[in-house]
Amino acid sequence: MKGVKGFFQNGNITMRTGATMLVMSLAALGPAISYAEIDIGILAPLSGKGASYGQHQKVAVEMAQEKLAAEGGIKGEKVNFLFYDTRGENAEAISQTRRLIYNDEVLAVIGPYFSAETEVAFPLGVRGETPVITASSAKPGIAAKNRPWAFRNALASDQMNGHLVEAWLKANPDIKNVVILTDVKDAFTKIDGTAVFPAVLKERGIEILDNISFQTGDVDYAAQVTKTKQINPDGIVVAGLYNEGGNVVREIRKQGLTQPVIGALGMSEAKFLDIAGKSSEGVMVVMPFWTDNPDPRVAQWVAEYQKRSGGDKPGNTDALIYDTIFMLKTCIEKSGVTNKPDQLKEDRKKIRDCLDNMTDYPGIVGPITFNEDGDAILQPTVLKAEGGKWVTVK
Repeated sequence: MKGVKGFFQNGNITMRTGATMLVMSLAALGPAISYAEIDIGILAPLSGKGASYGQHQKVAVEMAQEKLAAEGGIKGEKVNFLFYDTRGENAEAISQTRRLIYNDEVLAVIGPYFSAETEVAFPLGVRGETPVITASSAKPGIAAKNRPWAFRNALASDQMNGHLVEAWLKANPDIKNVVILTDVKDAFTKIDGTAVFPAVLKERGIEILDNISFQTGDVDYAAQVTKTKQINPDGIVVAGLYNEGGNVVREIRKQGLTQPVIGALGMSEAKFLDIAGKSSEGVMVVMPFWTDNPDPRVAQWVAEYQKRSGGDKPGNTDALIYDTIFMLKTCIEKSGVTNKPDQLKEDRKKIRDCLDNMTDYPGIVGPITFNEDGDAILQPTVLKAEGGKWVTVK
């Protein structure tokens, strides 16, 4: 039952209270016309934990929306993005995923954002035989557990952290031991700090002196950093999101620690640089998208994003959700999707099969290919904070 159609008007965005819903339409100005519509669901945190992530992805979705409108939609049909706010909560991710699959009867779902949300949403896609594609979740293995309907258009941390640690040790050859500071509340950062980073470091002969925990939402990190100072490691690893990671790094420098620092993928956002300020200098991270890439196509996209966002640079998940939308466009156009109500099950399968065979899609982030585990094969870029911005590490 696709009853949400009445909630958008003339291409404007309409927010609804309660289980907040944002519906984006490619409707042209003028009187209502009855014709076929292509529905795609999007899940992101527009409020609550990680709202900045969702709000930034919304800018990228709006860019995709306008580009699709200029191209005549998909197969000449109007496109509706049913954008639901999960607030970064698992319960909301479950509720809204079900709503998109069974009530809104979308062709595919993009999202959710966080790994914990994605872990509970992916099985719903399997049961509802609907493609669910996260453009952000980085916890290793979550798509592989929910094949063949789960896809991850993002690099898992186990595909990236080796590149980061290699570059970090090359730049700091005297590092023989580290302390890891881990956000144990967030599913992605917890596994990154307690499993992925330790494995990568141990493979390279680096001793882990301690793993000190904090939690998403903490505001005081003095005790954790004081303990780190007492241990006095050669290097420090911070497995956190941009907000907590930025504040941890500020506290590290505030207490006078000068050791080299590397951070988890969640810290590779421009917001981390804002929060950490001058303390970010020298911090190294890794991500599948570099906003200062001089490639003209990327530079043009970034400039347009900044114009729409009030000057904020896009993060990697913003580019990834944009690319995901246009991969779906490609699949809908080339796989024989009919977009007829009685063909919904078959159409979803056609999209799934197309994504399974996606090879070298020319995305903003670079060529995208999905492997047998449903994970995108992307090229990671190691970045270093210099002068308040991220620069690439050769």
